[in-house]
Amino acid sequence: MREKQEVLEKFRELRDRYLKERKESFLSHKPINCTHNVRLRVKGKGHFCFCQNPLILAKCGNQKMFLCNDDDTAKRCQVFSCKNTPEAVDQVFDEIMASPARCGNDYPKLAMLIWFLQDFDVRSRTARLLQLFKRILMSILDIISFRWW
Repeated sequence: MREKQEVLEKFRELRDRYLKERKESFLSHKPINCTHNVRLRVKGKGHFCFCQNPLILAKCGNQKMFLCNDDDTAKRCQVFSCKNTPEAVDQVFDEIMASPARCGNDYPKLAMLIWFLQDFDVRSRTARLLQLFKRILMSILDIISFRWW
């Protein structure tokens, strides 16, 4: 069986990696992360992001519609504004870690490590309680048998 410290180090390593990946995804220049974009479902075609920024729409002329659906388009955009902040990404990640169902769904490896660490703590507490109970019982037996004289 693995030692608690070894599992704890693996948990921290995995948690940091997942948080880094989440930050890279939610803070990157993607159409889905722009505050000006609205994601709409086009029947039979899937989801598309349409820019609602007045500066961009003014350049479109009569159409008054700009499709911002590519990562390259979002990267080149002069008015890109990310709707996520590093603090908000951290907060949502912590909320996911606090909810066993969400953690198990989004990050099953982390959920398994958390479960193991919690189970390890319960087993060690149980062992300590059993040792304490044994010492108390032995003390009582000593008193009953008058060994303390």
